[in-house]
Amino acid sequence: MRDICEKCYIYSCEEHVEEALDDWVYGEETFPEFEKLEDAGGVWITCGYCKNRAIYMVGNECSDTKYRK
Repeated sequence: MRDICEKCYIYSCEEHVEEALDDWVYGEETFPEFEKLEDAGGVWITCGYCKNRAIYMVGNECSDTKYRK
């Protein structure tokens, strides 16, 4: 089980952003926040589906109600 306060994201390149959205909705059963990543001056994150530079972040903070017992 995930930590209640954990932030959950999928990072994706332009080619895989639709797949990331589909995976999020399928796995979390809710719609994610979706934002374009800003250029961080040479620092970059790799796409979760390939080795290209991620330009989108798909996800949101995990709901505490989903993981409550």
